[in-house]
Amino acid sequence: MLEDESGRIRLTGKILEDTTLVTGVIVGVLGAETSSGDFEAIDLCFPGMASQANEDDRMDTDGKARGPCKLT
Repeated sequence: MLEDESGRIRLTGKILEDTTLVTGVIVGVLGAETSSGDFEAIDLCFPGMASQANEDDRMDTDGKARGPCKLT
């Protein structure tokens, strides 16, 4: 099942045969709704890991940056 703000739809497609999904996974799904009301997925995209902040990227309790701020 794929769920968003509008509701739930059943996922189908050959790409799902080799993919294990669990509840709560954030995923981008490329595909189309079938005539039976299912969503046939042809590609999946999972987010990568966020970069870890280093010691200089911390913020003070007042929300002001303590060190050099780097945007990546």
